[in-house]
Amino acid sequence: MLFFITVFGLLLRLSFINKAEGLWNDEYVSWFVSSVPFNQGFWQEVLKQCHMPLYYLYLKPFAHCSDLVLRLTSVLPGVNAIPVMYLAGREYSKKTGYMASAITAVLSFLVYYSQEVRFYSLLFLFSALSLLFTIRFVKKSYKINLCGYIISNILILSTHVLGVIYVFFNLIYVFYKKKKFSKSVILSILVLIPIVCYFGINIFRMLPMSQWWGHFSYTNILFLFSDFFSPILTNNVNAPPVFFYNKNLVLWMTIPLFIGLAGYLTGLRKTLPLNILVFMTILIMSLLALSGNLVFITKYAMEILPIVILTTAIGYADTGKSGIIFLSLFVLLHTASFFSPYYVTKQFRSEGHRIPGEILNRYNAQNIVFTYYEPKRFERYANFEGKHLYAIYKNNRYDYKDNPAKIFDDIPAGETVAVVFLDSVSFFDDDFINKNKNNPKIPEMFLTFSHIKNSLIKALNDGFSEFKYAKVASWTVIYARKLTNK
Repeated sequence: MLFFITVFGLLLRLSFINKAEGLWNDEYVSWFVSSVPFNQGFWQEVLKQCHMPLYYLYLKPFAHCSDLVLRLTSVLPGVNAIPVMYLAGREYSKKTGYMASAITAVLSFLVYYSQEVRFYSLLFLFSALSLLFTIRFVKKSYKINLCGYIISNILILSTHVLGVIYVFFNLIYVFYKKKKFSKSVILSILVLIPIVCYFGINIFRMLPMSQWWGHFSYTNILFLFSDFFSPILTNNVNAPPVFFYNKNLVLWMTIPLFIGLAGYLTGLRKTLPLNILVFMTILIMSLLALSGNLVFITKYAMEILPIVILTTAIGYADTGKSGIIFLSLFVLLHTASFFSPYYVTKQFRSEGHRIPGEILNRYNAQNIVFTYYEPKRFERYANFEGKHLYAIYKNNRYDYKDNPAKIFDDIPAGETVAVVFLDSVSFFDDDFINKNKNNPKIPEMFLTFSHIKNSLIKALNDGFSEFKYAKVASWTVIYARKLTNK
């Protein structure tokens, strides 16, 4: 039975895995950091990121491979997590084990991140192992359980900057269940507490570097559970301001959510102390989001998902035939969504870098101006041989804030230029910018790059000709030739 469940989970994770739009921003970062040689600044690049180094080391042997191979590196831990969740459920009953593995196999949230070139699939595997060895260590203080407990939690801490929240409350849970300082508990505390303290301090140093673009609201918590339980993923980047934002998706969002919550709430009777990890992690994430140090995204709570799945499986297993019906409906809805256009492996990555790369290859301009991202972002997909490359990106944006059009000064008259805009960060008109330039609720990055985009388009209209426009997904590329006489 477990074999067939695992194979089914593998097939879901392999479906539509080759993305025509290529890597998007976060995936590019994963690939780029892992591709830097050790002796040419690898660790310096790692230190620039807001997450831990283990995933970049894991990806490093595959850094020079195709996009498909890079995505398969996330499929592997995603599939391996299925039998691990079976073992975690098996600690309660064989029936619970099968149910936990079945939920893990079909859960759309996990299927999606099993195709992302990011660390979340690997993190779920480590979190599932942590859950398994936490349960076993609480039952029996065998050396293998102690080692598994310590190692799995160190792996979490070495992968995700927010893993410190989960591990901290995990230690409290173990101490609560053990109720005394045995040698094994003392050893786990001595090993893990210094690491937890170090990474806990680093949260406030590392997260604000990239957490500028979202605001927290109650809908974030609602979307956390709908993302966990339903086939519709909403809070991958930032949540809409209202929960029912699309009437066409209401049934897909709510029915699996209610079925999943029914099992989860039923299972709480047996696992309430363990679920304190879930509640406290959500609370701390909410406080960090309210303080402006974190954008509340579902994937940042990956560590608690194994507990949620196990609790739900226990709830189904303990309610007899009705639990089997609920589980069957849950699996059926997630499987049925595969045949809808909304299925997670069919989602279009609108910021994929291959999109502008192919447009640039088609236009073949002599000069290319990039905004928001630097040119190296597109080297996987665009041919830059013989081109002159310019960029107004995050690190030098203030140099061009007053006069963005000066970037065209070095382009010789009569030569062609292609200008690349990322529309998802440059969508305000000049009137809105002027009215809100001092509004702290509007991210400065949006205002700045909207101003840059508007200024460059105006300059193109004033001093260029032979225009070609391409607007695809989140990208706009404008081709033009610089006039010889203004």
